[in-house]
Amino acid sequence: MKRKTWIEEERGTVKIVAHKSNIADEKFVASVLETIKDCYDRVGALNVEIVDICLFDKASAMDAFLSEEKRSLGIATSDCEASFFATHDAWRGTPRIMVSCDRMSALPEMVRLGSIHHEVAHTILHGSLEYYSFSLPEPLLRLEREGAFSRQVTRDLLYLASVAVKDYEVTRRLYENGYVEDQVAFNRYLLEPDEETREAWTLARENEAIRLLVLASILKPICCAAPLLRDGRHGGEIAEFIAKSMNFLPKDLSRRLLGIMEEVLKFGENTHENVDLFVKKVIEELA
Repeated sequence: MKRKTWIEEERGTVKIVAHKSNIADEKFVASVLETIKDCYDRVGALNVEIVDICLFDKASAMDAFLSEEKRSLGIATSDCEASFFATHDAWRGTPRIMVSCDRMSALPEMVRLGSIHHEVAHTILHGSLEYYSFSLPEPLLRLEREGAFSRQVTRDLLYLASVAVKDYEVTRRLYENGYVEDQVAFNRYLLEPDEETREAWTLARENEAIRLLVLASILKPICCAAPLLRDGRHGGEIAEFIAKSMNFLPKDLSRRLLGIMEEVLKFGENTHENVDLFVKKVIEELA
């Protein structure tokens, strides 16, 4: 990937290193970087010394870069990730935000701001390798030993669980720091009914392993939105969007997912403990 690199001035304690790939709209890039810097100022970043911002003109370039990174680093999650407009990782030990400028610029303004703030909060809360390496919790190990699920399925379930938990923690932190309207807009966007998910559910209903993976993927945006349920102005609206996002499921299953969400709302500050608790609850309710 050909990149032009420059180093922004430090914002507080954070040094932002921006990498551009064939960017045509410099004004849009400047607005993204300013939004990132403002979020660090507001939320604080005591644990973040340096962050890489990789800006791609086209979504295809970002997707290709991510695929190559996964291949070269031996990251083994299967196709349980959606192509997105921005993402965060710390696979190389340094927090990194990747932005697809064509996808991002097509979003409504508040959704765009919510998405950028979401990724910045990930660098603050989950900006080191320890948040990308989770041991298989006992319930998953047991199912694997019993031959119920393959190693790939248990690995994918753990990945989806960790993403759901980390997204919950991110929204919680942003909400605590006064990011409300943008997070409501962003999460409403994520909770919009997805025809691809409906089709996956229809195909997976008779296969327990795939069924569980689909349900775990449905829980991801629900967990991300969950902290907003406490908001006096928008909580009811978010509850409606959560219900709408799974209206194609049997009512009993929807109730179970909502029960899992209620447990998520009790999570503490330790991400690894939260992931273990989440996996245990998912297996109890859904497997």
